[in-house]
Amino acid sequence: MKVCIALPCRDMVNTGFAYDLARLSAYWSSQHLPNGDELMFLTSMGTLIANQREELAEQAIVSGADWILWLDTDMRFPKDTLDRLLAHDVPIVAANYATRRIPVKTVAFDFIESKWECVYTKPEDTGLREVVAVGMGVFLVRADVLKSMPKPWFHIGYSLKSGNFSGEDIHFCKQARIYGNKILIDQDLSKEVKHIGIFEYTHDHAEACLEDV
Repeated sequence: MKVCIALPCRDMVNTGFAYDLARLSAYWSSQHLPNGDELMFLTSMGTLIANQREELAEQAIVSGADWILWLDTDMRFPKDTLDRLLAHDVPIVAANYATRRIPVKTVAFDFIESKWECVYTKPEDTGLREVVAVGMGVFLVRADVLKSMPKPWFHIGYSLKSGNFSGEDIHFCKQARIYGNKILIDQDLSKEVKHIGIFEYTHDHAEACLEDV
């Protein structure tokens, strides 16, 4: 088995992400390299995410990868993330996670009555849950899924009805479903995945904390 970790990024990555990636790599290697399994890494620097994902997917397939684990460089995740996703042995499985802007929502969606609805992972939720689409921050896909689909695999969409753009990850999930693949989220792993954001602190926050002292 050959697994490719695909990392679309800009100029820098978060410290927490780098730490988690190192732990994941060490843990996976200790468990699987003695069995002859392979782990490879691909990265693409840029600002056009659809282009980056397309390029990385092509390189992974040319390199003979059986699986592609997509990791965004602003994510935090457990060291056994790859093992837990592989253990499901399904074509597509991902983690649901929170957005990094207020109001905080989630990146997994159902499509109900012609409207996109967020899927929330609650404390009592467990196991796998099928969704219509999910962000690709922590997203495992079998390489054969891409091979069965026409290109482009990743594309920025636009809805004339709503006047909104949709991400390349939504496009991929919609196309994958058309070609017979379920989009599944691991509710247990989702509870352990975090999304790194930037918060601007002001004197108002300092005063609010002072009142609590």
